[in-house]
Amino acid sequence: MMSLVGYTIFRVSQQRVQAIEIAIVACLFAIAVVSLSRRGNISFRYTIGWLSLCALSAVGGLILPVIEPLSEKLQLDAFSLVGALAVIVLLGLCVQLSISISGLQRQLRRLNEDLALQKKELDDLRDSQK
Repeated sequence: MMSLVGYTIFRVSQQRVQAIEIAIVACLFAIAVVSLSRRGNISFRYTIGWLSLCALSAVGGLILPVIEPLSEKLQLDAFSLVGALAVIVLLGLCVQLSISISGLQRQLRRLNEDLALQKKELDDLRDSQK
C-alpha cells in the first residue's frame, strides 16, 4: 500500500482487476436483459437463460483464483479456461435456441397446413352451394 498526498493506493494484481471488470460487465449485461424482459422484448424463458449466463460469467470472473489450480493441470491460462467454459455455455444456449426455433417452425407449418385445409373446405362448401 502506498500513500500519495493523503490518498491511499492499493496494489491489486492485474488478474483481480480483470476479474472485477468481468463481474461488472456481467452485471451491466444482466441489467440490460432485465430491462428488455420488462419491456416484453424477451420471454421469461430466455430471460432466465441469459441471466444464468450473466451469473456464471460474474461468478467465473470472481473465482479465477480457485480455477487456477485446474487451469495449471490442463496447462492453460485461467482466463483461457474461463473463456472456454463461457464458449461452451454459449454453444449450449445456441443449441437450446435452435431447438426452440425448430419447434416454432414445426408449429407454424402445422398451422399453415390446418389453415389451408380449412380454406379448401370453405371453398368446397361455397362451390357446393352454387
